[in-house]
Amino acid sequence: MRRETRQLQTAERLAGLRMRLTALLLALNIIGLAGMGAVALVVDERQRAEAVAADLHRTAGTAVALLYYDSGALLLDKLYDNAIAQGSTAVYVYEADRTDVTLVFAHPARLAVIAPPTLLGPARQVRSVGGELSEAVRDERQEVVHLLAVPFRHAETGAIAGTVVAVADPGPGQAAHQRLALALVVGGTAFTVMTCVGGYLLARRGTQPIADALTQQERFVADAAHELRTPLTVIRAVSESALDSPARQPDALRRVIAATDRLTDAVAALLTRARLVAGLRHLERQRFRLDQLAEEVLADTVQPPHTATAYTRAAVALGDPTLVRIALRNLIHNAVQHGRDGESPATITLTVEPGSVVVRDAGPGPGADLPTAAGERFRPGSPNGTGLGLAIARWVADLHDGSLTLRPAEGGGTEATLTLPTP
Repeated sequence: MRRETRQLQTAERLAGLRMRLTALLLALNIIGLAGMGAVALVVDERQRAEAVAADLHRTAGTAVALLYYDSGALLLDKLYDNAIAQGSTAVYVYEADRTDVTLVFAHPARLAVIAPPTLLGPARQVRSVGGELSEAVRDERQEVVHLLAVPFRHAETGAIAGTVVAVADPGPGQAAHQRLALALVVGGTAFTVMTCVGGYLLARRGTQPIADALTQQERFVADAAHELRTPLTVIRAVSESALDSPARQPDALRRVIAATDRLTDAVAALLTRARLVAGLRHLERQRFRLDQLAEEVLADTVQPPHTATAYTRAAVALGDPTLVRIALRNLIHNAVQHGRDGESPATITLTVEPGSVVVRDAGPGPGADLPTAAGERFRPGSPNGTGLGLAIARWVADLHDGSLTLRPAEGGGTEATLTLPTP
């Protein structure tokens, strides 16, 4: 229950980390897109204003060039025939008299109605002071339009004879600006969604090795705590019983020594693994005789009253013989511990083939709990009570790109198969 709780907490922390990474990437993406979109809209607005100003100057200049006098009368016939003066930009011509200006030509194009005083004011001002006048005014729909008022002069006297007012149609520019804004919003939203999904997938993939490492570490630490606690408990219990009964001290000392050996093996395996993980010790791959190593470990591990039989063929493996020795000792020791049938001693069978070692016991062992797991990879920390020994053996197999399987043996017992690469 505690392990499941720790795993759940680890999963929740990793899920929170993934969400925070995704949210950070999403925030950076939104800020970047919003900034670029704002810059694009500002640049487009400025370019549109420059284009409007250029169009107003071109239209007003053309209209001034098309005005002429004949017999002292202002003639407007060329304005009616010119494409620019009749285009999308509105053109108003005011002729000056002694006291005021009078509208003599108007081509409003597609513009909304503009109040006469709005146009009359700039026309009067230009007629009075000369020069150009550019300003923004509002039409009847309260939309902002830009106008340019320029004077035209009498061909003979050179005096200011009136004012040409050009007013730009804001419709096409505003429509293009709105399309650009809509494209930026839609494109930015789609890109943000893809970035969010991609960011989450990247965060999930990036944190998966961390999740695997944490899961493996938690399982290994839990198995190590269980395996180390058992011999310590045995040592304490046997020592306390020996204090109460001096006659049992020799047997108690033997049991303490056995428990100490088991504790020493577990600590040595943990230290070896820690050094490899920390990079203080490297995996030394070399060729070695797997059959001879297995027979040596079998002779050292299986002591009377337990019995062992070895069926070996000459086999050469490629790997670290020190780690393989630890794995084989754990497998054989596990078979001895779980291969007893009641009070009967364990019977161990060792079979060595090129690239594999099979350790089989004849007792109920953990194989009784694995009828549905035949052929599957061993999972450390499962409820079958296999402890740290098989966890280390599996870790050694994985480190050598091999495998460790645990399955019920035919006729009873458990069969553990360790495979290793061959040169």
